[in-house]
Amino acid sequence: MIQNASESPAVAGNGSRSPMSAAAPETPRSHVSRWLIWAVWPIHWVLVRTYFRVRVLHPERLPSEGPVILAPTHRTRWDTIMLYEALCRAPKFRILRFLTSHDEVARGVQGWFIRRLGAFPINTARPTPGALKHCREILQSGQALVIFPEGNIFRLAPGEVHPLKPGTAWLSLLVQNDLGEEPLTIVPIRLTYSDRFLRYRSRAEVEILPPIRVADYAELPRKEAIAALTADLQRALGDRVNDAPRPVIDAIARGEAPPAMAAAPAADGRNDAA
Repeated sequence: MIQNASESPAVAGNGSRSPMSAAAPETPRSHVSRWLIWAVWPIHWVLVRTYFRVRVLHPERLPSEGPVILAPTHRTRWDTIMLYEALCRAPKFRILRFLTSHDEVARGVQGWFIRRLGAFPINTARPTPGALKHCREILQSGQALVIFPEGNIFRLAPGEVHPLKPGTAWLSLLVQNDLGEEPLTIVPIRLTYSDRFLRYRSRAEVEILPPIRVADYAELPRKEAIAALTADLQRALGDRVNDAPRPVIDAIARGEAPPAMAAAPAADGRNDAA
């Protein structure tokens, strides 16, 4: 079982890492403004269903109560909105809490909104004990926490998944130890878009995959449990692993030569760019 919070691996969050991530507070807090959620809901409904063609598969798999980690793939900045769209079709609507990087909550109007919609900043490369304590408190109180286990936005082809960070498994095992007999579940969510760079009437599919019971791994030795849970979550999220660096993935998505290929010399040893 996992008991030492000081040995935490990187925990994935929402958005890209930047030097500003180091400025995340030692003990972040999340706040949900319920009046704001209900105020922006009509705008959300019109915007999402007008701009996108959204299909939600198996919303009944979303737990109506109890502690749960939602673990979606991360393809665009619209992903969070798509999660709420799925929740609207679930048996019961739930308020979500999100891990995000500090620079996301520091961005003007966007930051103001997401801070009040349940997001809280964390240094994804080296989470502080205070940040991990807050994650544990959220789950111990029976709430839903969103962690993007890939750790960044990757514009991959359907069925592909970027190698997952181990932090999601590590945190879930730690919390399961806190909860004792109460089960913690991880719900893998596969987000797929018809276009890597979204445009008007792009298709979006939110597939809620079968939940994973964290207690099934809790009796394994720590490293084995983390590895097994991470591997099972990765298999659930994608059929193929794409471990290319993000700049290469983004270049391919734009139809450009990847950076490493663009700098490669010609086959005869000459560099055509010279």
